Amino acid sequence: MEKKKLVAFTFDDGPVEYKEDSTAMRILHTLEKYGQQATFFYVGQKINESNYPEMQFARSIGCEAGNHTFTHCFLTERSVDEIKEELEKTTAVEEKAIGVTPKLVRLPYLASNETVLATVDFPMIHCAVDSRDWADEPTDVIIKRIMDADAAGELENAVVLMHEQYETTATAVEYLIPTLLEKGYRFVTVPELARQNGVTLEKHKIYGRIQ
Repeated sequence: MEKKKLVAFTFDDGPVEYKEDSTAMRILHTLEKYGQQATFFYVGQKINESNYPEMQFARSIGCEAGNHTFTHCFLTERSVDEIKEELEKTTAVEEKAIGVTPKLVRLPYLASNETVLATVDFPMIHCAVDSRDWADEPTDVIIKRIMDADAAGELENAVVLMHEQYETTATAVEYLIPTLLEKGYRFVTVPELARQNGVTLEKHKIYGRIQ
């Protein structure tokens, strides 16, 4: 049997307002339909009881919840104590929502400096492929960027940066998952990508490609 190619789709800036047809739930239902997993980096101040169902559903299908700070601020402009507070407050609300302590951090704007690297007591997940869905690009451009990465041999073992709040992203994911499955990919969480490749994710380090 041919070995599957692994890729980790990651989605930032949720949770969104919970509805069964929200962009986040469309992404999650696509993952569920095909038996795949992804990693969701949540912003603490967006988490409330009304959108617990989204987070709980993601957890129920094997997705990973990560920490994307409380206010989505530039941590590079914050003190050590402020950085710690951003992460601790988000951890607390995620634990309340899904009963799980996040093990990974995505830095807002992917911005870091020596203070951030020394203070963030988690593995920090960057990306090897940026979908640029945040740049108000149409669905076909997002799809092309991911498929071009595959054609260039850059998608396997990559962390792919996406966002859960855009219609364009949800539509792109509905196309990309079955298409890439046909090309021999398997969609995994970031910790699973590390595990499959024999990598131990270390605190205070940044990861974009894990192999």
